[in-house]
Amino acid sequence: MKNQTYIYNVNYSEYEETLCAIENRALFNTQLKEKIFFSDVKVNPSVSAFIKNRFKIIYKTSTFEDLLSYIEQDENLETDFIVKYMKMVSGDPYAASRNSLCKKIASQFKQSPNYESPKITYGVTFYQDEWYFGVLVKNNSQWREHNNRPYTYSNSLKINMAKVLINVAGRGDLSTTIIDPCCGAGTVLLEGCFAGYTITGSDISWKTAKNAAANLEHFGYKAQVNHQAIQDISEHYDCSIIDLPYGLYSQTTPEDQSMIIRNAKRISDRVVVISSEDITDLLANEHLEIVDSCKFIKSTNRKFARYIWVCEHSSEKG
Repeated sequence: MKNQTYIYNVNYSEYEETLCAIENRALFNTQLKEKIFFSDVKVNPSVSAFIKNRFKIIYKTSTFEDLLSYIEQDENLETDFIVKYMKMVSGDPYAASRNSLCKKIASQFKQSPNYESPKITYGVTFYQDEWYFGVLVKNNSQWREHNNRPYTYSNSLKINMAKVLINVAGRGDLSTTIIDPCCGAGTVLLEGCFAGYTITGSDISWKTAKNAAANLEHFGYKAQVNHQAIQDISEHYDCSIIDLPYGLYSQTTPEDQSMIIRNAKRISDRVVVISSEDITDLLANEHLEIVDSCKFIKSTNRKFARYIWVCEHSSEKG
C-alpha cells in the first residue's frame, strides 16, 4: 500500500546525545527514543550533523515479492534513477545481499539505472518485519567544508553545535528571521546561510565582524554582518542566538551577561542561549521562560559542560 511518511535515521557520539535530542524536539516536535524514527515532517538531512538519511516511503509491504509487483505496475516512477539499500540496524538479515536486491528492483523499471548522475535515488530497506521502498536523500556533508573557514578562534563554536543552534532557533521554518548579535567569526552565520535562513550577524569588535563577513564571502554566502554592540541594535527578529563569552580572555561580568540577555529579549521574540555556566537564575531574573534546554559535556574534557536554553518572553512583565 502507498504511504507518504518519512523514515529518518540519526547517528551521534554518546556525548552528543543531548544535542541530537534537543535538535530533534525542535525539528520534529518529538522525543528522540531511538536512532530510527518515523515522521510526517520533511527535513533536509544536510541541515543536521546527526541526520544520515531521509527516506520517503512510497510502498510498504510484508514480502519482497509484493514490493517488486508494486514497483513493476507503477507508471509514475522516475526512469533516470539508481537504487540503493539502506541498512537500518545492525544484524539486518538482508544487508549482505543488498546488491542482488537492488538489481531485482531495478529490473522492474522500463529503463536501466543511471550509475553516473541519476536524477533520483530510490531506496529499499527491511525494518521491523516490513519491506519499504521510497525516495532516499542522504546527508551530503558539504557543510564540513566550513571547518576550513579562513578565520576562527580558540573559543569558536564547533560546526555540530552551530547547526544545532540554528535548528533549535529556526525549527525548520525558513521564514524565521534570526540574528546572532555576538557573532564572533560567524560559525553560526555559516550554518544559518547553509540551511537557507535569513540571518544577520553583529559584533562589538570591528575586526571580528570583518572576519565573519570574510568567512561568509569565502563560501559564497550572503548575509548582513554589522559592527554594532547588541544594545545599539534596533531591528526586531523572530529569534536571537546568544553564545555568551567565556574563557581566560573574556572580560564579561555577570552584569554584562544580564545586559546581553536583556537586549536579546528586546530585539527578538525567542532567545536561544548557550553558555559554559548554569545561568538559569539570570534568565529568570530577565523574565524569560525556559521552554527547552539541554546540558552537553564534551568527551575530551568531562569537566567542561555547556548549556543550551530555549527561551520565550515570560507572561510576567520585565
